[in-house]
Amino acid sequence: MLYMDTGLKMDSGLFMDEPDLPVIIKATHMRDFHIWLINPFDDPHISMAGLLAFSSDHFQRLTANPLPGLAARANATQTALGGVSAAFTDDGSTLGLRKARKQAKNDYRAALIPRVGAVALQVQAKFGEGGAEFVECFPHGRTVFSGCTDDEVVNNLDILIGGVTAHTPPLDAQVLTDATAIKTGWSAVYTPSETSTGAKTTTIAAKNTARAALQLELFKNLLTLAALFPRQPEQLDLYMQQSLLQPHTQSATPPTTPPTTPPTDP
Repeated sequence: MLYMDTGLKMDSGLFMDEPDLPVIIKATHMRDFHIWLINPFDDPHISMAGLLAFSSDHFQRLTANPLPGLAARANATQTALGGVSAAFTDDGSTLGLRKARKQAKNDYRAALIPRVGAVALQVQAKFGEGGAEFVECFPHGRTVFSGCTDDEVVNNLDILIGGVTAHTPPLDAQVLTDATAIKTGWSAVYTPSETSTGAKTTTIAAKNTARAALQLELFKNLLTLAALFPRQPEQLDLYMQQSLLQPHTQSATPPTTPPTTPPTDP
């Protein structure tokens, strides 16, 4: 190891810009400068799963070990991760997710009918099924929720909620709470289902663009860490777990055991 000596002294005899402790420089060897400008995250052998695992872990480390110079990098990394997530959402590989969302919507639609019926019974008990108040809540009758399309459910629920609101009291406040909860639950399953069905399958080019953007931000993070911690490679482990990428980029070669020479008789 070498000690860095600037050779410059102040009148007091101290070195100019001399640190409290000597800077220890570990001896190394000359390498091609171009290598430092090559993005290692562009390795085509890195799987998408490996890249996401590394990126998610890296982002958590950036936020858990904040430094002024890393705040902007954390934001950029989060944006790039969101772009990748959006690009790969509703792709063919997420067919199971789309089916699950559709099933959840259908199940709720089936359960919605008796829940609306329970609200109708309370309105009927207060005003009678032929009363104007009941008609205001159910202008098309309660069976409309069995025959209307999914797109029309929320409109009919809005009519029901409006009628119940107008007559609370004398209706108990719980009736309005129940009616509102039905709509809230429907929106929670209907919107994701429609988004999955109607979303255009993301093109390969768009997915590649999103991935390349994430890889670039990771490279910028690596360069930023190098600038923040010159001659301190051990600090990198605090922010990046390269092992999350290595299984996808390197295949360990088992060491070869040299052949054993059998002893010879003297």
